[in-house]
Amino acid sequence: MKPLKYSLIALISISLFSCDKDDDAAQIAPATPTNTEKLCGKNFIVTDFTVIQNGVTVLTGLDTNLIPACEQDNIQRFETNGFLTFDEGATKCDPTDRQTETGTWAFYDSETKLIFEPGPDADTSDIITNDGTILIIGGSFIEMGDTIEFRQTYTAQ
Repeated sequence: MKPLKYSLIALISISLFSCDKDDDAAQIAPATPTNTEKLCGKNFIVTDFTVIQNGVTVLTGLDTNLIPACEQDNIQRFETNGFLTFDEGATKCDPTDRQTETGTWAFYDSETKLIFEPGPDADTSDIITNDGTILIIGGSFIEMGDTIEFRQTYTAQ
């Protein structure tokens, strides 16, 4: 009888102490945010603009000749429903401008590009970085034989 009693106690002890709820929680990896989740529901402002001509950086930073100071506090907000809000921020270039305007956006080419105002004349930009905090979009074109690349960096606020 004693061996059965000790075996039963040992079995109960093992079953009670072998399961640890922390083990189950540690094995569940957090879900990786989708590109939409990284992009949407955040206020982004431009924090850098870079121009590269024939492989040489000719401009970087927020040069007020390209992006006036009154536009550097402008906010862009992407929403999951495909709408995009442009807000003039605290300073407007023209006091008569509306504070906010809306547009539309969409992913394109396996979510590697952003299209603004989708349609035949849409503006398309390559997504260089979209990590939920930093959004870098860019593109390139040829003008008078020169290859011009641009990169615009947005930071979530």
